[in-house]
Amino acid sequence: MAKALENDTETDSTQSKIRGRVFSTEQPVSKMAKLLEEKGFAPRALTRGEQVEGQIVSILSDSALIDIGAKAEGIIPIKELQDSGEKVEIGNKISAMIAQPEGDSGTAILTVKKTIKEKVWDDLQNVADKDGQVDVKGIGSNRGGLIVEYKGIRGFIPSSHLVSDIRQATGKTMKVNVIQVNGNLNKLVFSEKDASTDALPKIELPFKIGDALDVNISKILPFGLLASTPSGPDGLIHISEISWKKVTALQDRYKVGQKIKVKVISIDVNTSRINLSIKQLEKNPWQEAAKRYKVGSVHERKVSRGTSYGVFVELEEGIEGLIHSSKIPYGVTYKSGDKLKVQIDLFDIDQKRVALRIAQEEKEGENKKAEEKEKPQKKHLPTDKQEVKEKIKPKARSKTKDKKAKGK
Repeated sequence: MAKALENDTETDSTQSKIRGRVFSTEQPVSKMAKLLEEKGFAPRALTRGEQVEGQIVSILSDSALIDIGAKAEGIIPIKELQDSGEKVEIGNKISAMIAQPEGDSGTAILTVKKTIKEKVWDDLQNVADKDGQVDVKGIGSNRGGLIVEYKGIRGFIPSSHLVSDIRQATGKTMKVNVIQVNGNLNKLVFSEKDASTDALPKIELPFKIGDALDVNISKILPFGLLASTPSGPDGLIHISEISWKKVTALQDRYKVGQKIKVKVISIDVNTSRINLSIKQLEKNPWQEAAKRYKVGSVHERKVSRGTSYGVFVELEEGIEGLIHSSKIPYGVTYKSGDKLKVQIDLFDIDQKRVALRIAQEEKEGENKKAEEKEKPQKKHLPTDKQEVKEKIKPKARSKTKDKKAKGK
């Protein structure tokens, strides 16, 4: 028996003989299995995500059976093949990916979706490298620009790279340049402007950047005003360019047809976009205020409003500074209208931001008030002299006793 076992099997481990019998520390591998493996007949193990090449060998009711070699087969839904553009015919060769090494029926489940998307990303990278163009379709928009689709992959066209009207671009097919491709981050950015710059006619305007114009308001929008320019398209006055002060309720301040003076701050001749400004015709109050409110200077001003993170103090009309809650003494509260002596910590013209702290003399006074509130109220105790006088002072005799004494 020992000789038969040695002839039929091969092992790499050492064998030991116990009571005349032969044992092996590892499972024996048959010569037949080893021969099949060497000749390539043994089925190989499949792994999820593995790329495979196969051939359609059978078409079922809703799926196709694919021979992927090495005695292994997989199935793939027919609809997925059709959506990918593959021909569903026996003998047709396809590239696929292992989605599941072994399904319920024992065969591998394949997919072509991932392989197609990877190919699309590769094609887009090639287009970007060659500065080529592709056709995309608008499917939606947001505040930043237009969302588009290219062969099942979503991309984005920023507003600054759009030529088409964003409100009418949904459902529209347009030619674009690929300016950024990153399949790992799923980031795809296009430019319609780069693809159509040469084809766009250049418009000539009777004004230039920096000119002051008299215009009429044509439309009031939630984010600004549209104004008709002389011999040109409408220009936009964004709400941030209306005044140096905070602006709300544009309908209360302006009316359609109202004549106003504006400054031209930008012109895009390719997209016919003109940006205008009202406030840039006025002096920037922040620049003048910066001269009056030097860092470290102390000013007495009123509290304008309170928040959960501190209080705002109005330095002058349109300019407020914040005293952060961390700089307010514990237990001290301020309400609108309270006068305070404040010190300038920061005055940022570009960010229109002022940071304040309570001036030292004001802070010391507030600390004393807080301490007095925390001290317990002491009762007034008489002095020693007062106590002595009260003890020596004779008690008043009643009038009835005095009358009786006189009668006797």
